[in-house]
Amino acid sequence: MTVTVTTKASSTNLFTNGAKELQEAYMRLYNFDYKKASCNAGDFDFKALD
Repeated sequence: MTVTVTTKASSTNLFTNGAKELQEAYMRLYNFDYKKASCNAGDFDFKALD
């Protein structure tokens, strides 16, 4: 599963702000709650888009 999110922070780790954008994108596209699945930052690959 792949999602693209836009954040205000210029961090490569979305979990620094609670990953709200990531959570919303996964719920909207896949109906998947990664928090209930006990996922953490190590379960995701992050890539900055220029």
